[in-house]
Amino acid sequence: MCRPTTTPGPSPTTATHNVVICGAGPAGLLAAILLLRRNTTSAASASNAPRYRVTLVDPGTDYGKLDADGLNRARSWMIGLSSHGLSAIRDVPGLYDNYIHGLGIDITKAVFGLSKSLKFELNAKDILPDDSAFTVDRNFICAALSRYLIDQYGNDDMFVSHYHSRALYVDGDNKSVVVRQTMEGDSSGTNDGPATNDMTIAYDILLGCDGIRSIVRNAFLTRHRDFEFDLRGTFGYGKSVHVALPEGMDPGTFMFFNEALPNFGSFILPETGNKLNVALGTAMNKECAPELKSEDAAVVAEYFREHWHAFEIDADEAGRQWVAQGWNTISQVHCNFYHSESLSALLLGDAAHATSPQIGQGMNTALADAAALNRLLDENKDDWTVVLPKFSEGRVKEGQALTDLSFYTFSLSARQQLSLMLRQNIRRTMHGIVPWLVDPDPMSEVSKGMRLSEAYHRMSKLGVIPRVRKVNDGIMRDHFEKETGMVRTDDSASIVKNICLYGLPVAAAAAAMAGAFLGGGRGR
Repeated sequence: MCRPTTTPGPSPTTATHNVVICGAGPAGLLAAILLLRRNTTSAASASNAPRYRVTLVDPGTDYGKLDADGLNRARSWMIGLSSHGLSAIRDVPGLYDNYIHGLGIDITKAVFGLSKSLKFELNAKDILPDDSAFTVDRNFICAALSRYLIDQYGNDDMFVSHYHSRALYVDGDNKSVVVRQTMEGDSSGTNDGPATNDMTIAYDILLGCDGIRSIVRNAFLTRHRDFEFDLRGTFGYGKSVHVALPEGMDPGTFMFFNEALPNFGSFILPETGNKLNVALGTAMNKECAPELKSEDAAVVAEYFREHWHAFEIDADEAGRQWVAQGWNTISQVHCNFYHSESLSALLLGDAAHATSPQIGQGMNTALADAAALNRLLDENKDDWTVVLPKFSEGRVKEGQALTDLSFYTFSLSARQQLSLMLRQNIRRTMHGIVPWLVDPDPMSEVSKGMRLSEAYHRMSKLGVIPRVRKVNDGIMRDHFEKETGMVRTDDSASIVKNICLYGLPVAAAAAAMAGAFLGGGRGR
């Protein structure tokens, strides 16, 4: 792994470290909590241990200050919270029990639909430890973490939050961040929008938790010639709808259907209020029915009535929600290191490894980043000159494994995907019968706590990742070449022309060679 060679960061004997955290998502909020706790825990009892003054900067709303109705209106998308994320949250006493538990729905059952008629079920107790996985709205988690910060550190002068404030630029030479703050409730702005206030915030340590379009990561690009950064789409698009839980269905049921609608796969997660979050997506190279592109809710509803087969659904409501939203796309991020000593900065969460949601580990890995940083500070006595490179050493392989497991354990080929699901189910069944002979499915072990890098190693050894990578990359490249006109699909006339120009002469030459060979044989 390439590492930047630059000047060292602050000394561990510094009395106070000013830490600026860009981004108040799960990683940024948990990192703020863990750093502030270091001011009062036993780790800070040593005479040379630094104290941390934390400044949180985020362009959005502080969900922790919303009431129940406001938070319900701010719903985003359901995500799975499992072992890696739960372990990180439980590093803070009382955080899970008093703020997180009860926000979501515990997973009790998993249903996999390989085709319209072939389905199988798994009991969550057979594949997951108790109280180890549930689904929750992403913004509910942010609200809970923010409320903990407010309750514990709202009156602490070592904590400052700037919401509705967008980081614009990192001045690495002067160790500062330029931030533009929108003045809430100020009507003195121009006709172009509300009034704003630009400010410069100095830092000793900078944590980039600012998502897929990270400003902090941009500073890595300008500072380090050896920094490699890749942002690419996941070759898919889709929409999601919230529907009522069908009568008789276990409210903790997670589902995946390979062809929930023609050419559309579906992840279905339980959510609070006896509802299901139905996410439907397809690949760029697959045909999308014109009915699903319609802006007429009745047309979409009729299509759902005709083709949806997973369970009973209110097609009219699904149609109304469908046309009220645009198409969603997802991108992935890869970086070859997550630290900069010259910037005294780290990348965490989506800024380092944004991913597709297929394996449900994006937020879990972001939370684990914050917990890993805290452990490194414990192990190295808050010496950031050691912690910064060690963070990359430990987390890059996990972030890279996250994105590759998400994209290369699900195939863009329907035939290969069906084969993968069948093989996965056979492996799970055989492991249950003869566990001494058949190893468990690595992807099932991730939700129990297996490191992502270990799961990647095992899936590679099983040949899954190399096979799927070959198919997926081939499909994407073929689609790109045709879409851009690099390769054209010739019409039948061109095919005939090619046969006449190239095929017939080659055939004639081959016939002549064969005749000569046979004639020579007779001559001997």
